[in-house]
Amino acid sequence: MKYIQILSSCNSDIGGCCKDSGLVALIDIVRRVMEIVQIIVPIILLMMLSIQLFKLVMNPDEKNGLRKITNRIIAAVIVFMLPVAINVVMSWLPETENFQIGACWKDAKDLNEYQQTASRKYNSKYDGKKTQLITQEKINSNTSGTVTAGRGSAAGQKVVNYALQFVGRPYVWGGTWNGEKPYTGTDCSGFVQGIYRHFGIHLSRTTSTQWADTSKYTKVSTRDIRAGDLAMYGGHVAIFTGNGNEIVHAANSRSGIIITKDYRNGASNFLGVMRIKGVY
Repeated sequence: MKYIQILSSCNSDIGGCCKDSGLVALIDIVRRVMEIVQIIVPIILLMMLSIQLFKLVMNPDEKNGLRKITNRIIAAVIVFMLPVAINVVMSWLPETENFQIGACWKDAKDLNEYQQTASRKYNSKYDGKKTQLITQEKINSNTSGTVTAGRGSAAGQKVVNYALQFVGRPYVWGGTWNGEKPYTGTDCSGFVQGIYRHFGIHLSRTTSTQWADTSKYTKVSTRDIRAGDLAMYGGHVAIFTGNGNEIVHAANSRSGIIITKDYRNGASNFLGVMRIKGVY
């Protein structure tokens, strides 16, 4: 199975610092195998333990019966805890230009969250449907012309000001938030949904359905970005602050809610700018 790298470049703002997408893919496979082993092997060992206990009850004098039981309990605990220990060790590894195992391990975790495959489909946790994740055309970071981003309307600025209050708060993939305080951890689309819900604008829950529901927005040019507009990517969404190309967004589980100076360094292929109806 082939995998597509979530991050288009090594960018510490959005948590992507592994330049080897092939290594990320390999680590992602290893992580998935570990998760399977973590579940299956202890179950097998516990089944063997149950059989051994039954034999011991039927034949209390059986030699080494208690030793076998103890060994299987220990083995089950070790197998279950080993992936946890590996994750802890990987999180402590330094991240440098020449040593990126730790960074690649973390990026593989983010890759797993987005469920990316060679079919370029995103399996939505909410609607159970596979929807298009990545478009064929990639954003050109050297786009010519001056972006005339502005502060926008008073309503748009209120949206941004409210969103900025949550910078530094955690990202939780699949989490839900009603848009009111106290904040509860959520992902990129849940964060956007919550911010707009606070102002009485109801957007759908996932990035794919937000992009698909054209009744909620107007697509505008990148030369006319305003505060409160949304930057939509394949599998990610962010809010323009009105300060040039700057966005505020729930980036990933490692970075949480952050400000990124240039939306063109975003987490996947760029789809367009959404201007939400009711703000403008």
